[in-house]
Amino acid sequence: MSPGCCLSPSDESYPRELREIPDSPKQLFLAGRLPPGPRVAVVGARRCDAYGIEVATELGVGLAKAGVPVISGGAEGVDTAVLKACLEAGGKPVAVLGTGLDQAYPVGNRSLFSSIAEQGALLSEYPEGTPGRRAHFPRRNRLISGLSEIVVVVRAAPKSGSLITARLAVRQGRRVAAVPGQVAQALSQGVHALLRQGASLVEGSEDVLALLGRKPVKSAQSPREVPPPPSNLGEDAKRVFAVLSPSAMTVDMVASGCGLTSAQVVGLLLQLEFEGLAEHCPGTMYRKVTS
Repeated sequence: MSPGCCLSPSDESYPRELREIPDSPKQLFLAGRLPPGPRVAVVGARRCDAYGIEVATELGVGLAKAGVPVISGGAEGVDTAVLKACLEAGGKPVAVLGTGLDQAYPVGNRSLFSSIAEQGALLSEYPEGTPGRRAHFPRRNRLISGLSEIVVVVRAAPKSGSLITARLAVRQGRRVAAVPGQVAQALSQGVHALLRQGASLVEGSEDVLALLGRKPVKSAQSPREVPPPPSNLGEDAKRVFAVLSPSAMTVDMVASGCGLTSAQVVGLLLQLEFEGLAEHCPGTMYRKVTS
């Protein structure tokens, strides 16, 4: 991946939105072209369940079809799902990294980041060669919220980096929305806390577009056709198939969603791949094959 160009606040191409936030970056590295707003940030848990991946995927597709750029951080889970869905739907994804633009964190997203730079934009305040450090990612979140008009939180535990992004959005005068989840689940607790604090409740891209005052593109809402699992599959294989998403998922994410061990899931994914129901993706990830 290319380090791209370096922008300072005095440059005409420096994002106007970031000039307005506290602690705006003194330098900004850009690969690709930052699409104009309004933009929507979609953030959520790294170790996400199938529900969160499904919601993030629908948001990425629906917003892309409506011409709304999608911003996220490029981590595993929700970030990867929404950026990949936006990319595949022909949208303008924006990934804000906590590393230099020539780095890939996680490593499995290197190909995804390269595609995003071609179709949308990669952004970072860190120069080439900077690895991912723990302190970079909470600090990076102020840029995700700052570039967005709305920040949507999909899945978040009570102590989550996504909640940091939501708090920063409020301080920056951005709107916060949250997708509710099943009660008593840890990944629902953070978003439910946001809803109690006044975040807008959204269930999908139509609700987000309504907050922007835009109408949804109907074709974005049509479900993808997924072949039914063959009747000769065992019960465990059917459980794995049910959890898989059209957007790539790690083995651990699939295992968490279906209640099996990662070792069990690996074998079952190979079986589904042989049946033409699953596809192996870069970075030891898998996705459900759709027609």
